[in-house]
Amino acid sequence: MKKGWIIFISIVVIIIAVVAIVGGKMYMDNKKLDEDMKEVVKSEEAKNQFEEGLKNLDPNAFTKNGVIKSYKIDYDSIKHNPMGGINVRLIINGNSKLTTEYTLNKYDGKLEAGGISYSHELDILLQEKDSND
Repeated sequence: MKKGWIIFISIVVIIIAVVAIVGGKMYMDNKKLDEDMKEVVKSEEAKNQFEEGLKNLDPNAFTKNGVIKSYKIDYDSIKHNPMGGINVRLIINGNSKLTTEYTLNKYDGKLEAGGISYSHELDILLQEKDSND
């Protein structure tokens, strides 16, 4: 009877150890992936893609006549896109209701914005600006 309990406890300890090791490895891999994605988003290539996309939305972006004056990367929004690439949100003019969301991908070693969407509130401001011009 005593021998059975020792075997049972040994098996439980081994299972717990394996789960802890695998879980720790997965955590470290995810942490590394998060750090790598942040480095890509902080890069000059990404900055160029962001600014090019914002100028496509607002040809006068970053000027006194533009709707879009500035942007800030929302680092909490960075995540891996299941279809590939990185999803990231930009906050426009310091207003969390004015956002654009990008999917960044690498094609032939070059970083490109694969998709851009923007908030309804930003859309309204851009449309108002177009109708006033």
